[in-house]
Amino acid sequence: MTGRIPQAFIDDLIARSDVAEVVGARITLKKTGKNYSALCPFHNEKSPSFSVNPDKQFYYCFGCGASGNALTFLMEHDNLDFVEAVESLARMQGVQVQREERQGYQRSEQQQRQQKEQTDQRSRCMETATHYYQQVLHQEAGRQGLDYFLTLRGLGEELLTRYALGVAPEGWDGLKNHLNQAGFSEALQIELGLVVKKEDTGRVYDRFRNRVVFPIRNIKGQTVGFGGRVLDDSKPKYLNSPETPLFQKSQELYGLYEARKQPGRLDRLLVVEGYMDVVALAQQGIHWAVATLGTAASEEHLKRIYRLVNEVVFCFDGDAAGVQAAARAMQTVLPLVNDGRHARFLFLPAGEDPDSLVQKEGAGLFEQRVNQAMPLAEYLISYLQQGLDLNLLDDQARMAHAAKPLVQSLPEGLLKRRILVHLQSLTGLDLNDESANRARHPQTLPSTATFAPDVSAYQPLKQKKETAQFTRTLPVEEKLLRLLVRYPDLISQVPENLVIDPERNESAQILDDLLEYLKKSPHITLQVLMAYWSGTAQGEALLQRARLALELSRETAAQEIQAISQYLINRIAEEQVEARYSDLLGHSETTQLPMAEMQELWKLVQQKHLKS
Repeated sequence: MTGRIPQAFIDDLIARSDVAEVVGARITLKKTGKNYSALCPFHNEKSPSFSVNPDKQFYYCFGCGASGNALTFLMEHDNLDFVEAVESLARMQGVQVQREERQGYQRSEQQQRQQKEQTDQRSRCMETATHYYQQVLHQEAGRQGLDYFLTLRGLGEELLTRYALGVAPEGWDGLKNHLNQAGFSEALQIELGLVVKKEDTGRVYDRFRNRVVFPIRNIKGQTVGFGGRVLDDSKPKYLNSPETPLFQKSQELYGLYEARKQPGRLDRLLVVEGYMDVVALAQQGIHWAVATLGTAASEEHLKRIYRLVNEVVFCFDGDAAGVQAAARAMQTVLPLVNDGRHARFLFLPAGEDPDSLVQKEGAGLFEQRVNQAMPLAEYLISYLQQGLDLNLLDDQARMAHAAKPLVQSLPEGLLKRRILVHLQSLTGLDLNDESANRARHPQTLPSTATFAPDVSAYQPLKQKKETAQFTRTLPVEEKLLRLLVRYPDLISQVPENLVIDPERNESAQILDDLLEYLKKSPHITLQVLMAYWSGTAQGEALLQRARLALELSRETAAQEIQAISQYLINRIAEEQVEARYSDLLGHSETTQLPMAEMQELWKLVQQKHLKS
């Protein structure tokens, strides 16, 4: 069954889970009074600052600030997405994950079973092929491939196993015969791209022959395709599986599964061009590299990356082809970056690739290159300046013209505004874009940029002039919404007595839903928050707010949340007083009020007189 996992099921699952048991199964915990302590798995430290509280069922690191419950720990530590973490936690509890059936979408149980059996059959066939190639690697038929990996490339046996590397032997039907004996039909083998059927003769033969083989695994670790490199001078040098029901090149990344399986926090991913680059870097201890599969990095690739990490580093050769590939990558990544996501560009010396360079200079110097890679904004400006003399007015106009569509593709935010300001300083030209106009006149920027940490602005309204001030900016509900999307765990700063009227405006309606959810899950992360509402109208609204998140430090954001909350509470109180005043005043004009209500009305009149 498909559909969203009910919140009630998630809440019950977390309530039934023991965070100490979940954490203790992955790192060593030491009993310290009522709590447990350990070295934090999310950052390097010499003395324990990581604490697990079994009573409150949450963990917290006093060093790096990592925090959450059993579910968020699985996501962060095991590098699982939201659904995978729920499924993992459910397996620990021995329960089946419940799902809400999508409206208008129903299938018979028989159809579901048939599709599951078909998918399972495909997966079993691919795993059988993977094991076959691994077995050949250690047989006489695979000796040349084994020498290639161990001697020529300097890989270790452990790495061969981790990446399930293998060899496709010479000959035309080794794999085909093996799969036939295992009970898999030739039709299925053809469908999965393992064998090829020659149209004119009808002959069926192995696709991969006399090649070292790199299994391509999806995020669940299931083999969905293969890449192969020749062991002689045959052409093509590299060969990938065709697209199949299991394998789409624009969505899969080689090495992503292995990168996610490494212990500790995954902070960034390095995108390289070849399988061997990924494996060679892993041999040197750089386990966070992935490769595209014979294609440029696609939007789907980058969306998958940004669901896991906040930074992607593109690695290219320093030749003309590398420069062109970098330009394509920049155009693809621009619409996806925001003030919380980052991209960098690393260009290698001429004649080098990651494999050769990391073997020459070691992991330390190579990682230093990655750390010094060119940030997206700097690369964009450099790209636009190529071949231009900005002392010439014509070249300034050319640069502005070329920049306009690229900058417009960026989401609204601080990065876009800073790039616009810098481009104007270089060209002296307005890009004829609303964002450019705002960048030129900072005083007219929307409140997402000028939102100042001045808590006095949210004190009770004293005069109509202040009310007018707020109507010219974003609704305060929108400001609170953006802050909580940026720092969901700061729900702790919102008073329990704050009540939001969802009918007031669109922001208030979304904020009301968000507050209800966060109060039930106070230690939630932004990743879990977005994953929970993924595919819904609320999810789209929250994603939009995430892109427009206010640029404030955590400490300042906490102060702002407190101030805005108090303002909203005071506003509600004033509106209630105003409503009561209007009600009493209206009744007094038509009937004689009781003494108690007359005294109440008189006090309200005095209060309004003092405020005016």
